[in-house]
This record gives sequence, C-alpha cells and structure tokens, in this order.
Amino acid sequence: MNQPQMGRMLLSHNFALPEGAVRSLNREEFAEVFTQFFAQGSSQEELSAPNNVDCALIDNPHWIVELRYPMSEYSPAAMGELVVEALASYRQNQSAEGFYVMTLGGMKTTPPTGALPALQTGEWGVDVVETRSPAEFLAEINWDKLAGAKPKEQIFKIERSV
Repeated sequence: MNQPQMGRMLLSHNFALPEGAVRSLNREEFAEVFTQFFAQGSSQEELSAPNNVDCALIDNPHWIVELRYPMSEYSPAAMGELVVEALASYRQNQSAEGFYVMTLGGMKTTPPTGALPALQTGEWGVDVVETRSPAEFLAEINWDKLAGAKPKEQIFKIERSV
C-alpha cells in the first residue's frame, strides 16, 4: 500500500497587536495551539477534522512549527485556513476588542539557506499574523509587491476576525 505524499509547511508568528490586547505567546505556547488543535480535530463542520496532520515545535530562529499533511487531502491554502481557525479559536475569548488572525503563505522556490530545519524548495512558509488592521499590516510589509512577484498558485492570504 502506498503512503500518501506529504506536504510540509513551516509556521512563524508575527504578533502585531498593541500591548495588553492579548497576551503574546512564546514559541512553546504558539506550537501548543496547533499541536492541540490537530490532535483534537476541527470544531467547524465545513472543515473536516484534521487528525492526520503531524505538528511539531522545531528549533529554528525564524520558524516555530512544522506541519506535515497529506497533499491528497489538503491544499496549502486549506492548511492555511486550518491554521487561522486554530489560532482564532484559541484566542476567541481572550480579548474584549476585535482583531484579526491572518496566514500569509508562500511556496519556497529557491534553494534552502540558513539554519536547519530549513524550508526546502517546494515547501510552504507561512507567517501567522495577529493584527488589529490587516490592511495596515499588509501595507507595512509591502504584501502587494511580494505577492505580485509570485504566481497565484504559489501564495495565499487568509484572514479571520476574532
């Protein structure tokens, strides 16, 4: 029996909320959000329970979480949706004021550099962002230019209010 082809996605965390909005998460806490979510499955009916996704904290200066998922069942954008759901669900009752969780994903198309475990060619790097204003955050990082430099099938942006 053939094993399904597994995709690999690395997550970083960009906490762009004012002090006191919600508590910032350290690396271990950030990883725990996803390990618990993927161990328990999804709470939303339209998203199937992703109990076949492996999730782990990794030792890398930029990347925090590694996700391995069956590519036959989840597209990178679908995984981005699940990541948004996981963090938004975790944050649901932690703030009186609303904010947004976003995933900004891009496929690595160049050879790997830097510390291991590095993002490999063909894998997805995803910045998980918490912000009050997605538009301001995207303008600050020049998202339109960054996204415009890649084919549409090599990027995704997903946001959800909390």
